[in-house]
Amino acid sequence: MLWENLVIALSALQAALMFVDEGYFHRRRGLGKFERYGHVADTLMFTFALSVPYFLVPNQTGLILYGVLALGSSLLITKDEWIHADTCTGLEHWCHAMLFVLHGALLLCFGLLWFYDPQALILRLLPLGTLAFAAYQHIYWNVYVRRRHQ
Repeated sequence: MLWENLVIALSALQAALMFVDEGYFHRRRGLGKFERYGHVADTLMFTFALSVPYFLVPNQTGLILYGVLALGSSLLITKDEWIHADTCTGLEHWCHAMLFVLHGALLLCFGLLWFYDPQALILRLLPLGTLAFAAYQHIYWNVYVRRRHQ
């Protein structure tokens, strides 16, 4: 129950910060092509990591795969920082820093929850939620906004 509550709390905090980042900062400054596609890639990589517990049991192979995808996701989200250095305010940088910290903490707690309670409902729900968010990001930034500016 401890790990499940922690995953729920971290997910809620991450979602709230993503709402601010996406709903305020990104819409205020707009996103270039690299970020429009890159943010979708970030969310999909996160979804891939979270999907391992959805499909596999926490055995050695599953844990290694989860660890590799979680590490890859944590590294991938940093790829935009050279762009952000020129385009973001200090407050947006702080928001990103908080999201980076939460990203790793959530992946760690999610993996521990999977190990200790592989039947926890949040292990089934969170990958679906992140997949839905990736679909929103792609449709909003790469279809809707792109068409509006053509």
